[in-house]
Amino acid sequence: MVDVMASKQEVFPDIPPESIPVEDEQKTLRSASITTKNDLLNMTNLDALADSPTSDSYDTDLELEEEKSDYDASGRHVYINQCKALNIIPVSYFLRNMQQSEIAMPHHGLGPKGTKAIAAALISNTSVLKLNLADNALQGEGGQHIASMLRENCYITVVDLSENGLSTLGAKVIGEMLHVNVNLKEVYLRGNNFTDRDVEYFAEVMKEFRLTHFDLSCNGIGEKGGLLLGPAIAANESLEYLNLAWNNLRRKGAVAVANGLKNNVMLKQCDISWNGFSDQGAAALGEALRNNTILVSLNISHNRITADGAKLIGKGLEVNEALRHFDISHNPITAAGAVIILESIKKNSSTVLTDLNIKNVRVDEDLNNSLKASMSAHPNLKIKHQPPMEGRKQPNPIASLKEWLGHNKHFELIEVFKRFDEEENMEVSKVVLFGAFQQANLPFDKKNMELLIDQLDGEDKEVISYGGLVGVDQIEWLDERFKIYNRNHSQQATA
Repeated sequence: MVDVMASKQEVFPDIPPESIPVEDEQKTLRSASITTKNDLLNMTNLDALADSPTSDSYDTDLELEEEKSDYDASGRHVYINQCKALNIIPVSYFLRNMQQSEIAMPHHGLGPKGTKAIAAALISNTSVLKLNLADNALQGEGGQHIASMLRENCYITVVDLSENGLSTLGAKVIGEMLHVNVNLKEVYLRGNNFTDRDVEYFAEVMKEFRLTHFDLSCNGIGEKGGLLLGPAIAANESLEYLNLAWNNLRRKGAVAVANGLKNNVMLKQCDISWNGFSDQGAAALGEALRNNTILVSLNISHNRITADGAKLIGKGLEVNEALRHFDISHNPITAAGAVIILESIKKNSSTVLTDLNIKNVRVDEDLNNSLKASMSAHPNLKIKHQPPMEGRKQPNPIASLKEWLGHNKHFELIEVFKRFDEEENMEVSKVVLFGAFQQANLPFDKKNMELLIDQLDGEDKEVISYGGLVGVDQIEWLDERFKIYNRNHSQQATA
């Protein structure tokens, strides 16, 4: 029951109760009653929606039991309401784990809408410290939602947004977010279609951010991007791990990155494999190894470095006292270049190197002797290498591919090349072709796929020209490529 006198006083606090006419009093009470009801509905609407596990107009696979509380520290109510507003089904895994320290949701197909709901919930969440949303088709819009959330959330320290097609918009908003977020420690942005023009959004903030781990691998960062990243790497005083693998760093850009390593005072692990450093970059890397006293692990595999480049790197290894793990595999350094590397290590009595990878180099008699001498001089050194050539048959993926094509006569190699030849210049880079062949489901593991691509190249170049495949039987073209590969590698072995 509504207290009449109290209601009169609420509506007309300055007028004595007896001065209000009865008829007006009844109208006023009806109005006050309606207002109170509407206010209550409005006040309880969000809680009612959040507390309702299902609805006739909203289907969900969840049976939720909401606990009412004055403050929703997990963001659970916000998430459910956002899902309703966006007309999407809540992700049960996310709801179950909102109060855990880690949310690992790769491959959930969230898209921009699903990401928006999650980001809204995490703004006030105080439990989640690690967030993995890799491969969720976030795109630039989804990147915006996460970046906005990370401007407010001060609890998340690790975020993985790899393989999400963030592109330029994503690079921009994440770069801007990193200027203001001082709590993030690890950011992984592998495979997001970033190009040279996108690097500018990261280069400046790299000089000042507090991240310890940063991953920009599997993007399209080339020479211009390398020129921007080099000074940023040199200036950074927090990074301990940097991954720039599977990009297009080359020429002056590669030199700039190597110079950055030379002057950096914090970085411990760096992966720059699958780029195009070549001998020009190798010279700068040799200088980096001479001067850097912090770097513990360096991967420069698949970089078109020859025996001349190995000699330049060797000069750095002769005096380096910090490096423990070094990978120079899958470079055309030949056995002669591998011997130079080993001799440089053997000369350094202060080396702490424990792991060396020179796989794919054919082990001739000289290299075999050098391997034995190096391991004798440094008993703790483990070297990954090919077995000696004597009595060992070299695998031949081209022969396996020919056999596979015989059973799959509809498959046209030239169509694969054309599809991934973006510049339409009859050339495809090795890195791109590796991914193309994987998508085409060619019957090779990673090791033999790499060897297949080396055989198709034959000349230790960065790209594979397929002009000779036009108008020619593909089996004949494969035979010709294998002849070139054998001829060049036989000459290297006897050089």
